[in-house]
Amino acid sequence: MRPQTQKAVVAGACALAAACLVKNALRWSRRFSYEGKVAIVAGGSRGLGLVLARQLVAAGAKVAICARTAEDVENAAQELSEHGGNVLGSVCDIRDFQQVQSFINRVESIWGRVDLLLNVAGIIQVGPLESMTLDDFHEAMEINCFGPLHMILAVLPGMRSRRWGRVVNIASIGGKQAIPHLLPYDASKFALVGLSNGLRTELMKDGILVTTACPTLMRTGSPRNATFKGRHRQEYAWFSIGGALPLISMSAERAASQILRACQRGDGEVFIANWLNPPVIATELFPALTREVLAIVNRLLPQPGGIGRRGAFGYESESFVSPSPMTALAEQAARQNNEMRPRDDEHLAARVSSPTH
Repeated sequence: MRPQTQKAVVAGACALAAACLVKNALRWSRRFSYEGKVAIVAGGSRGLGLVLARQLVAAGAKVAICARTAEDVENAAQELSEHGGNVLGSVCDIRDFQQVQSFINRVESIWGRVDLLLNVAGIIQVGPLESMTLDDFHEAMEINCFGPLHMILAVLPGMRSRRWGRVVNIASIGGKQAIPHLLPYDASKFALVGLSNGLRTELMKDGILVTTACPTLMRTGSPRNATFKGRHRQEYAWFSIGGALPLISMSAERAASQILRACQRGDGEVFIANWLNPPVIATELFPALTREVLAIVNRLLPQPGGIGRRGAFGYESESFVSPSPMTALAEQAARQNNEMRPRDDEHLAARVSSPTH
């Protein structure tokens, strides 16, 4: 090896080592204990949100959860309280800023402050573009992007006054690399990633660190309550099976642990995934090639047809393929994470109509 090349390699190695040292030093300086902290989990009544709330309670935090369905909130709050948690549950539609503000005011009046905000609430619609409507895109944006923004704007005054706060926005790998048959979800999660990263750069001066968490497939049990369009039984089959396979999916508990660790360290943007997860590696190293591969995958997914633009929930889209032994881990997660009871919000009435947009 030539002397100049040797020097370049040594210099590069030294620069990399220095960067790692600085990164670890920053993480160490930003660490905090969850004991006694006041945390809000938006969407904390089911799935990943409920698992995060459980882990926060176990770490000694005071936890406020909110969701749109009263029975879900009551069930989750009761479970968390029975495990020794100091818990507050509220019905709140995060699309409505006034409801969000009232919820935050209630938390602050009871516990005096909000230290941590975890935005987990979200929706997902599965099907080809031909089965989606403008309303689907608007709804995804309202819940997956504007909902977190409403929550953040409501907690900011208190966090700024204390010059300390942590915000975690649960985005998705679908917010880094668009997945076919999930376009409203992809668009809203891309928007959330941009919003979250921008907020980090602007709020750091106020002592508020924003973490953007991009999970891959997780076994939360949530496919049962997702919305499926077009050939809904086939759409549910591929989606639920993919979310249950151990190699490419991960348990909700492991995902929640990674998310809380990233929050504790004050990380900026993190993938939440198994080590050597193929979608993450492809997205990070070969984004253009991954898009080409996904275009091929799209040809293998169900074609338009079936129920068209009408929507059916996952539990209405079951077949001999799903549930099956291939989805056993996901079904177990659904039972554990309050996902078995059918949704009873306004979508149950709206789903049977055929949108014209």
